[in-house]
Amino acid sequence: MPAILKFLCRIALVLVFAVPAAVTVAPAYAQAEPEFYDVPYAPGQWNIGRRLDQSQLRYCIDPRQPDWEVAGAIADAVAGALLLEPQRYEVERAFVLENITQVYGIMLEHCDLHMGFKLIPEGYGNWAALTRAYYEAQYVFVTADPDIGSLAELAPARPIGATVGTSAHIRLVSYLGALPREERWPTYPMGTNELALESLLNGTIDVALVWAPSLWAKQRTTPAYADFHVIDPAPLPPTTLGVGALMLADETFLRTAVDEAIAALSQDGTIADILETYKFPASVSP
Repeated sequence: MPAILKFLCRIALVLVFAVPAAVTVAPAYAQAEPEFYDVPYAPGQWNIGRRLDQSQLRYCIDPRQPDWEVAGAIADAVAGALLLEPQRYEVERAFVLENITQVYGIMLEHCDLHMGFKLIPEGYGNWAALTRAYYEAQYVFVTADPDIGSLAELAPARPIGATVGTSAHIRLVSYLGALPREERWPTYPMGTNELALESLLNGTIDVALVWAPSLWAKQRTTPAYADFHVIDPAPLPPTTLGVGALMLADETFLRTAVDEAIAALSQDGTIADILETYKFPASVSP
């Protein structure tokens, strides 16, 4: 066989075996794309390197949240249980609430744990994971009227202000929808717990449905809220949610360790002691 034909045959063999390899590589990249796009993009995230100091437990707290002092004390206790040095970062933002991209950016740069997230099923993206709850708290009905001891005692004409979109608000609306129109309390959605409590203070509503830690925080700092008291939610059942810390989903080893630390601190009474120290309206999560 002439030399040129031998050369062409070799080229043909290379192409025959090379093309299937190229075909099998391409789908692998296509399959990886959805996972990438499930993660938010934080400006400058590619400039954030992996931290080198593994002896610290970095945690974030938001002073705008009513439980931030309690959350900080619990995070310090978790760090101690893991024999790590607690490293606190206080979130400072001008916004009332951050969107998920901003939270993601804060996590990348400052936090292993971001304290103070309600354990809402399927409430967070795939990039995020929550620890087990370190306490449980309730949404409560609150009034300034000393003659009202339960929701059942509230006259139908007297209005309720409920923090909108919460599980307690949804439960209340569902209950009212099953009542005859003349037996329903007028119910007004409130954008925040603070707005609901302010509306109760100025007499716009007679009962507020709010997150119990928000009432606790107001009563600690503002004497005008001192006379507000929690009433029995009957005929509705209590609405309780666990609260834990947000983590990046790929931190599986650390999340397991944190969960074990929270469980140990719950069992030995450490978290109960912290809640009692602050007279915080919550219970240790079982």
